[in-house]
Amino acid sequence: MAGKNLDYWYDAQIKRYLLQLVRVFSNFQVKEIVKGAERLNRVPARYGDISRMVAHMLKNNSENSVANAPQITVSVASIGQAKERIQDPFLVDTTQVAEREWDVASGKYTSEQGNLYTTQRYMPVPYNLNIQVDIWTTNTDTKLQILEQIFVIFNPGIQLQVNDNPLDWTSVFEVELTDINWSSRSLPAGTDETLDISTLTFAVPIWISPPAKVKRQTIIQRIVNDIHNVDSLADLGFDGSYADFFGSINDTASVTVTPGEYKVKVISGGATLVNPMNVEVKWADIIEMHGELRTTSRLELNISADPEERELLVIGSIAANPANPNNLVFNVDADTLPTNSLDAVNKIIDPGTSRPGDTLIAQATDQRYLLTGPILSTFVEWGGITASANDIVQYNGSAWSVVFDASAKIGTTALATNSHTSQQFKWTGVQWISSWQGTYNPGYWRLIL
Repeated sequence: MAGKNLDYWYDAQIKRYLLQLVRVFSNFQVKEIVKGAERLNRVPARYGDISRMVAHMLKNNSENSVANAPQITVSVASIGQAKERIQDPFLVDTTQVAEREWDVASGKYTSEQGNLYTTQRYMPVPYNLNIQVDIWTTNTDTKLQILEQIFVIFNPGIQLQVNDNPLDWTSVFEVELTDINWSSRSLPAGTDETLDISTLTFAVPIWISPPAKVKRQTIIQRIVNDIHNVDSLADLGFDGSYADFFGSINDTASVTVTPGEYKVKVISGGATLVNPMNVEVKWADIIEMHGELRTTSRLELNISADPEERELLVIGSIAANPANPNNLVFNVDADTLPTNSLDAVNKIIDPGTSRPGDTLIAQATDQRYLLTGPILSTFVEWGGITASANDIVQYNGSAWSVVFDASAKIGTTALATNSHTSQQFKWTGVQWISSWQGTYNPGYWRLIL
């Protein structure tokens, strides 16, 4: 695992497996009679692959010394890659975890949420580890006592846990007894023939894991700002000048600064990330700090005037846009849109250029249009009525009439859908705007990954 910031890496994984295996055989006892009294002695266990120098020292620098017995030694018989257990070698599993907040004063964890972390785990490599366990005894009775205690545990195997890390998917492993040799001289015993060695062989399927990538998440502070604070909006479903339809739309201002200061422009099925300089940036800049896009990922838009208000949320699914890394494909969930207070309109039109039976279909009962300009009495196609921009007119079967008088609705709100484009619009008391398309400042949008 060499790289720019990882020239050397060692996690002592095989060593931990061996230490855990030595512990398995470290608490067996044998009954001995010393001076007519019974006594239980613990059988020591150690790793058996010692150097020649250490072995010579244990014999007191003499070939005439007798090795200590009883004792149990654990050593590696063989190790090889387990090709039958190889899985997707390029798999990367991403997990988000939250730790509880640490109270420095009390030295304890509280019930509040503390730091957030994203952990990327890479597929471990499987190996088959074969362990040789040698039981050194001086008589048959001692050997039988030790073997009987071992035999009842392995039936034919046991399950162990190498650590208590909840994010380590390789922490649990199994040890299976595969072979028994009643008497063996597989380990050098020197010239001492008074020792008897029984050998047990165990199969241990293990995993060697590469380093995981752990990133601490940072929470963007929520700041009170207004939405729809933009210079222009994209196509909202009609042809003509947007200025005539919207009037002045840049009459609100930002309040304060927030880390990142990212804004989101949501227009025509796409969500674009914008920095404080109104320059588009890659979504990966913030997504990689918190996780990754999934099929269940969502974008929440707060369309209320208060960022603390959570009742007016427009939610939609998001997906990566291969053609533009600054843009996410956004599909709004229609069920999350606010309820209409007015009947739907057939289209949004400029009545000066779009008239019934001319550029529009012939008039019919319950036809409704939202106007971007006035209807003058000289427009004969409209039956001699007069109306203003932002009004809604409807045909009742015999005549056109104004059913929504914008001049009488100053300071009120209303919602209606344009059936032609399926887009919902909101009357703010001054103008019609999209109920959810626009620019969302910090505090008014949230990613759910």
